[in-house]
Amino acid sequence: MARGYVWTVTFLLLSLLLQAQTGTLASIERQVARAERSELGEPGSERFFRIGHDRLLQYRGQIESYLQAKPDDPAALVLLGRVERFILGRSRNVSCGPDHGCAVDSTYDDSSANAAFDRAISLQEGDAAAHFWKARLLADGRPVMRDGEFAFDIDTGAALAHAQRAVALDARNVRYREFLAVTLSNMGRYQEAAEAIRPVQGGKHLLSLIFQDLAAVPIPEGAVPWPGGHAAFAAVGLDENPPRFVAQTGRSWVTDLSLEQLEAFYRRRWPAFRFFRVQGDTGQRGGMQYLRPDRNGKLQPARDSAFIDQLESASAFAGVLLAVGQSGPRFDQPGLQYPAAVAGKDVFLEIIIVTGRRGSRN
Repeated sequence: MARGYVWTVTFLLLSLLLQAQTGTLASIERQVARAERSELGEPGSERFFRIGHDRLLQYRGQIESYLQAKPDDPAALVLLGRVERFILGRSRNVSCGPDHGCAVDSTYDDSSANAAFDRAISLQEGDAAAHFWKARLLADGRPVMRDGEFAFDIDTGAALAHAQRAVALDARNVRYREFLAVTLSNMGRYQEAAEAIRPVQGGKHLLSLIFQDLAAVPIPEGAVPWPGGHAAFAAVGLDENPPRFVAQTGRSWVTDLSLEQLEAFYRRRWPAFRFFRVQGDTGQRGGMQYLRPDRNGKLQPARDSAFIDQLESASAFAGVLLAVGQSGPRFDQPGLQYPAAVAGKDVFLEIIIVTGRRGSRN
């Protein structure tokens, strides 16, 4: 009888301990979700909410303690992976010294985060959240030194597969669709990106509107998407707190056409079209045109170059900027990755489209 009493008391104590740990995980989940909303710049999120490194380590220890009692809890495993992802952010960098050059942070190790997500998926393959966060981790990339430059290695195929699986399992989740659309867009698969986000808000989601703006400008046949081109820099600018999805507001293509041939191409759509010529600091030839919607909502080209000075004010940018310019190893800094279509070419023409549509964090 005494032994039965001891077992009963032990069971009750373990149950109370597990309940306390479950409450702790709920508190951790709230703080992690708060930081994730800030990271994504979601409407209503706090601009600079970050969880300190020591607090993240504390969270990791608490989740690991819980998993010792319940090792097969998929939600806890996913939460552990999300915390690990934030911890990894502290070591996703490079250190340089006068004697040894530059090297990636030796403390970077994504095995624990990957193991947590993989375990959750193995326990419950239909766990959309596990697939989504696995995709997010893969999309962050692993820090590497490539040709003397700091870069990230990203398994885009695996990231896309998990992002697609998350949407297939939970098609109504807006965050999953946003991430899938961004992933596809970053791969240059623009039509698929537009289709992925189109069901949200009846096609009025900010990403849909951005994609519609960019798709409204025709691209000549044979031009090849260049997701890593200069449009990314043109779109992001130097704002330390950029609007949501600002990195998606610019796109680049490469083409074999000359500046004059490209101008002729656009005159088929707009007979009065012309590029207003500009020249880069290193001698590149280029041109710009500003397309603004008329009363019927159709884009029309500017008749003079006054827009070039006006666009220095972001509030005046309400249309679509079309810019072309020479690019290639002759002009660009070393380390820039070019599409296979222009591999080995010293100079080629880049087409850049940037929409003035910007999202707000609040």
